[in-house]
Amino acid sequence: MTAADSAGLVEGIHPAVQPAMIDSGRDHVAKWYDTRGYSRVFAILLAVFALVIVATTVVGLLSAPPSSWTFVVVVIASVVVCDSFQLHIGRSPSLPLFGVTITMLALRPAEIPHLSVGIWAIGLLVSQIIQRRSIVHSLFTVGLGTVGAFTFVAVQTSFPSGWWPLVGFVAAAIAYFTVVLTGEFVRQRGRWGIDQKFGLAAVRPTRIGLLIAITAVMAAAMTYVDRNTIPWLEQDPQLNLTPVVVLLSAALFAVLAQRSRYAGIERRLSSVVDAAVNLPWDTADGLADGLKSRAREIVQASAVRIDNAGPGQAEIGVPVNLESRLDQYLIASRKVGGAPFTREDEQALAALAHMASETARIQHDVDTLERRANTDPLTGLANYGAFQTALIGANEHRAYHSGIAVLFLDLDNFKRFNDNRGHDAGDQLLVAVAARLQAVAGGRDFISRIGGDEFVVILAELVSLAQAKEMADRILLAIGQPLTIGEQEVRPVVSAGLAFSNFRELDAKSLVVDADRSMLQVKRSRRQGGPAEGSSLIIAPHRSTRTNDMVAAAIREDRLELAFQPIVSIDQGIIWAFESLVRYVDPGLGPISPSSLVARAKGLGMMDEFTKQIITKALDAAEEFHRLEPGIACMTVNLELGQISEDQLGPFVRAAARAHPDVTLCIELNERSLRSATDDLRRESEILQDAGIIIALDDYGSDDSSVGALVRFPLDILKIDRSLVDDLTDVRQREVIKALQGFGDNLDYTMVVEGIEDPGMVGVMVDLGVRSAQGFYYGHPLSFQLTMDRLKKWGTKAVIS
Repeated sequence: MTAADSAGLVEGIHPAVQPAMIDSGRDHVAKWYDTRGYSRVFAILLAVFALVIVATTVVGLLSAPPSSWTFVVVVIASVVVCDSFQLHIGRSPSLPLFGVTITMLALRPAEIPHLSVGIWAIGLLVSQIIQRRSIVHSLFTVGLGTVGAFTFVAVQTSFPSGWWPLVGFVAAAIAYFTVVLTGEFVRQRGRWGIDQKFGLAAVRPTRIGLLIAITAVMAAAMTYVDRNTIPWLEQDPQLNLTPVVVLLSAALFAVLAQRSRYAGIERRLSSVVDAAVNLPWDTADGLADGLKSRAREIVQASAVRIDNAGPGQAEIGVPVNLESRLDQYLIASRKVGGAPFTREDEQALAALAHMASETARIQHDVDTLERRANTDPLTGLANYGAFQTALIGANEHRAYHSGIAVLFLDLDNFKRFNDNRGHDAGDQLLVAVAARLQAVAGGRDFISRIGGDEFVVILAELVSLAQAKEMADRILLAIGQPLTIGEQEVRPVVSAGLAFSNFRELDAKSLVVDADRSMLQVKRSRRQGGPAEGSSLIIAPHRSTRTNDMVAAAIREDRLELAFQPIVSIDQGIIWAFESLVRYVDPGLGPISPSSLVARAKGLGMMDEFTKQIITKALDAAEEFHRLEPGIACMTVNLELGQISEDQLGPFVRAAARAHPDVTLCIELNERSLRSATDDLRRESEILQDAGIIIALDDYGSDDSSVGALVRFPLDILKIDRSLVDDLTDVRQREVIKALQGFGDNLDYTMVVEGIEDPGMVGVMVDLGVRSAQGFYYGHPLSFQLTMDRLKKWGTKAVIS
């Protein structure tokens, strides 16, 4: 690196950074001795040693000048040129770089042998000062290198002159690199492991071997040329071509260094171009994280951070603006002793920072435009366009079992209020209503103002219409609380319509139409003498009727389908049973949730027929599974407690089990229903058990669970509800599961834990002694054909990739 390049290290940086770098240069000595763990005494001793050697050499040369200063100048220049060729010795950029400048000591003039190492040290000091921003570190490097150089010379000269020179230079190179590597290892406190931990894991022995080989071969070649070729060329006794050999050798290394430099520039350029393409989209973990990751890779930094202050010692930094009106710096750092940053590193960092700043600015502008386009400027709520998009998304992306509802709200007498109190008061009322909607609605709900005094709320993740009605009543109650506008108390009154849907709509806008009609019905009722005070709500009725018709037709026409979820043995890693779950997708309106299917079947008086179809299809599927994998011989089906009586499905269940002798039927009874268990139902369950039917208690651990169900009703399987394993970091949950497993073992129950969704939960279950489980980790509910495909491909393997 030339002096001009060194100057460019500062000039090439953004002007805003230069003052910080100048200040850093002024106090670099103090910063070098900070708390980052350097071996201070060791470094100081070597720095002092370097100064002594350099000073002694200068005094020696001045007191007894050589016959020709040519060789002195050539050695110094050659070391400076040669020092640009350096190699990484490992996989971490925090590891120091090592060069082969020691080869410049292969040829030492007889007239000044004792000063040769000192002259070499002067050249190394000049080179280090050019390359590095730290004089102290430059002196340390020279001091350590000088110790190694003395070792190199001592080992090389100890070999007899009759020996093959390469052998001596190999031994000398090994000695030299042993000294300098040991010195750096001690100074860095042995942190040459992965992630800068103690050890040598990050070091590549092949790189060290390559340095030794290059040094030894080049030194031997220089010696050979000087001894055998130069005398043949030196026709004039006064002519000494040894300096030429040294200079040409240094030039060769300079060429190699430039080639390596250009390869590095090409790598950086390629990486910067790649970042230009991908950085604007690399925001999954945030633009800042993506920027730091790419900067660390491109400039091969030990660490990259975004800071309010400029760069410090052994760091480079450029301004970056990722947040509006907040100027920061993107700073890359390397452990002192590692390779110094180059001008190309700074330019690449500046390019990255500029791209990230522009990405942040454009994204901010886009976000601002989107907010303006989708937000009501008065209340800050979403406007009608955003509401339409949100409604389509809520309808399309809802879970299979999830319902949604649209609550349409209209402020009564708002025009009169505006005319009497003024538009400013009207605006205050609208803002207050919007704030109350935001406060009372759930985090998953979507609120918008779609007109002057009209608001719409999308209620998401609903289980039933009753839940939607309860949430709507709570919203109306909150809106209707008195508030003060100006000096007058106002009690807002709204007319509201509610439309609920538990299946995916072909046209989600039909929900808005239904809710709007119901709201208008409230207003007509008020005009026709209905309740004039207090908010009122009407539920759109015909959607429920239409759903009833679809469910009834599906049951009559035997169009219900089943999905099957595996129940596995954790310790053996195999499937031993499946749970059958009802599914129905209407040809015109899409899927209807299982909870809605059950509720409709009950309301239509078709629950027994509904359950018969499920049992028959489940046992038929179980036989197919068993035929393919004999180890799977159990199928569970959900029943209502009252259905097991002799007056309802008791005889049918026993007959169905007898018709499928190769598989075992397990009926799952919901724990909440066991509260109404009578002595007759207990006897009925014992009759089913005698017929070979297994009885499972489902959803144990839900809010209504009680210990009484475990001791008063005959059971074979205890299924633990997912609510008891939703936070296994809670020691109470783990203790409850452990206790229930022990309870099941003592009473000869099989305990199945539901809701297992990841390997971590499996590990906790194993620790707690649980042996059977069910959940998405082992498989989502799949159709019959997909379940058969799984068994054909994977057999009974519990976990598939």
